[in-house]
Amino acid sequence: MQNIAIAACILLFAAAGYIAFMNSKLIADKKREAYIPPPASEYTVYMTPQFTEEDKRTLSPIGVMEFRDPQGLMKVYLCRVKNESEDLKLEQAGNVFLHHLTKARDTGTLMFYRTVEEALQGPEEKSLTDRLSAAAKKKARTE
Repeated sequence: MQNIAIAACILLFAAAGYIAFMNSKLIADKKREAYIPPPASEYTVYMTPQFTEEDKRTLSPIGVMEFRDPQGLMKVYLCRVKNESEDLKLEQAGNVFLHHLTKARDTGTLMFYRTVEEALQGPEEKSLTDRLSAAAKKKARTE
């Protein structure tokens, strides 16, 4: 009698484990189906002393840096372009922005770098802005 009870318990635990496994698999599939990646966007690096309302209609900044220029303070924006254009892919624009950032950092003219967290769409933009933040915090290279 005790052997039957042990066998029944083992069978119940095996069934419960299988049901839990299938349930977690179902939940993971639903999450994967629910994720809608942001549309492929075009990006640009925009350099200006002041970001205007007109700029806001066509560009959505995801990263901002400010540096001292002989003409005064200048801002560089890494922006997602809101309308169809023939601009850069995210990685290309990120590399251009990184070049400006490291040049300003290394010459000592960098004032600040800031990520516009609320504007980020997707893990690719988050990853790039994390990389830019890390580069801004590094010590300046002296050549």
